[in-house]
Amino acid sequence: MSRIVATILAADQLNRDVYRVRLLLPTSDSDPVSFTAGQYLDLFMPSGKKASFSIASAPDSGRELELHIRHTPDSEFNNALVSHLLHESTIELMLGLGDCCLSSAPVDPNQPILFAAASTGFSQVKSMVEYLIGLGATNPIYVYWGARIEEDLYLRTLAMSWAEHHSNIHFIPVVSEPENSAGWTGRCGLLPDAICEDFADFSSFSVFGCGSPGMVYALLDALEAKGFDAAQMQSDVFAYAPRP
Repeated sequence: MSRIVATILAADQLNRDVYRVRLLLPTSDSDPVSFTAGQYLDLFMPSGKKASFSIASAPDSGRELELHIRHTPDSEFNNALVSHLLHESTIELMLGLGDCCLSSAPVDPNQPILFAAASTGFSQVKSMVEYLIGLGATNPIYVYWGARIEEDLYLRTLAMSWAEHHSNIHFIPVVSEPENSAGWTGRCGLLPDAICEDFADFSSFSVFGCGSPGMVYALLDALEAKGFDAAQMQSDVFAYAPRP
């Protein structure tokens, strides 16, 4: 894979610290740029430093890519990256990275699929769910999105619309600090706990863990305690933060 130069179309704030970044890939007749739903890309700064972000758009969205990038003011590099995306016209990237994607898990129409997203891990889930919707998949699909406070569910209306328009899709947002979310009446607690409360048997599920190593391994441990086979779970965490 080689680096390509993409045009920065926009960087819009979705909440207090998450930006939706839209990039336009160059045209190429000889070597079309492609990726698989669930994969990520690397963004390269002029200094040569890079950062990885899940691709939030589905592969059939054409040349336009969507990313969800959290701004962390305490990070000098993150500050520089966000400033670049807000004020510059192009950025170098490499895409089609990662094995946690739908191509490595053939879609069996009878297999329930469970997506567990924490924070901006929702971006990876968004790509896969929209790809499945485009395929006309009829699998039971469960989208769990865990966040600290309600505001962190920055595209909750979109996820709710999936469930409203597709009877096989179920969306369950979970807030871990309801005391800091005035008016929140939905599910509360930790994401792995909420998921395990809802099902007695996970043996038929294909599970995608999209979030921090702590969340992903806590979920895996909780599922294995209920007889789940770890081979049925995919996560980028297993590659970049393997357990000893």
